[in-house]
Amino acid sequence: MRSWPRAGAVMAVSMLLIAMTPSPAPAAPSPRSDEWWLSSWGIDKIWPITQGKGVTVAVLDTGVNADLPELAGHVLPGTDVTGEGGDGRTDIDTQAGGHGTAMAALIVGQGRGTGLVGVAPEATVLPVTVTDGTAASAEPFHEHIAAGIRFAVNHGATVVSISQAYPADGWPQQCPPDILDAIVYASRHDTVIVASTGNDGGVGNSAQAPASCPGVLAVGGVMADVKPWPLTQQVPFVGVAGPAGAVGLLDKHGQLSTGSGTSQAAALVAGGIALARAANPTMPARQIVQRSMATALDSGAPGFDNQTGYGAFRIHRVMDLSFQVPDNAPNPTYERLDKVLNAQAGATAQPTSTGPAASNVPRAESPRKSSTGPVVVAGSVILALLVIGGLVLAGKRRAARPKQWQNVRDIDE
Repeated sequence: MRSWPRAGAVMAVSMLLIAMTPSPAPAAPSPRSDEWWLSSWGIDKIWPITQGKGVTVAVLDTGVNADLPELAGHVLPGTDVTGEGGDGRTDIDTQAGGHGTAMAALIVGQGRGTGLVGVAPEATVLPVTVTDGTAASAEPFHEHIAAGIRFAVNHGATVVSISQAYPADGWPQQCPPDILDAIVYASRHDTVIVASTGNDGGVGNSAQAPASCPGVLAVGGVMADVKPWPLTQQVPFVGVAGPAGAVGLLDKHGQLSTGSGTSQAAALVAGGIALARAANPTMPARQIVQRSMATALDSGAPGFDNQTGYGAFRIHRVMDLSFQVPDNAPNPTYERLDKVLNAQAGATAQPTSTGPAASNVPRAESPRKSSTGPVVVAGSVILALLVIGGLVLAGKRRAARPKQWQNVRDIDE
């Protein structure tokens, strides 16, 4: 993967990142020892800067059990666009035990109850119920996603997390028109949309909306050793990869288990995006997405690949502006969207398509239960900005990839 230029001195890195927020964040809860993704991200060095306060993350899923101690006080009244009624603060999942609750906890978990801590514990979740987890007809599902995106934007969400998937190969742009219209609406309101690519890697690898849509940061999955999660979807539009193997799942009854999937990866990346938005409140959504790809850690095949995109998402490099990203760095997420916007410019409205070329049935990217116990990653990550003794960052070189994320912070890819 290509490396982008950055500042050389650790002191400069430290001062610049500290200056991104007006005051230190409050003390954060202590994560569980098996939350390997947090230690791999060096979250204990990030949380003193920001924990996501002031950022609203919309979770389009099965609803969220807002009464659980892990989530209490951090779930706003949302909505249910399925027609069942309610404000999204009840998880109506009938299949996976509480898919929406699990995703919300990965983002804003408070460390109470089971002790699960989310990536951005000071952020808030806006729950939007778009499904009960069962297969629905094609039309209502993509209508629900489109309506959910618009609701999220209109109610202050600057990050939208969608761990749901809908076969999209039959649609123009691999995206149902109503979802695409909603994405355009979100882009005009500076909202980042994050979605999971799917869990059928090596089987069919079909395009799944909304991850396949222009303007969406599509997230694949990696393991703790930064290798691709074996079942992550192999698709050309994936942008980055997030933690997908042996990730904790809090169900709607408050029980904690372990599972694997790109659902978790997308939710965790969405939480990381929330931290980046909190640390850089004036940074446009387009730039945050560009930085997410440009600063990722290469994974899988060298350079861009169809499993992990530009590599494993790294929160601190997205946040820290000393990791410089040129204006012309690749941004395929928005380059695809720009083509849509340019095509629409000056054109008269066209009738909405009545359906895709082939019959499609939506699917939730349900977390896969793991037969193995939680993975514990030893050691902590040390941010480049916190290296002791004024150590100067290493010169540009290509290094052998370390086995864990926490070992890569001072290496130029």
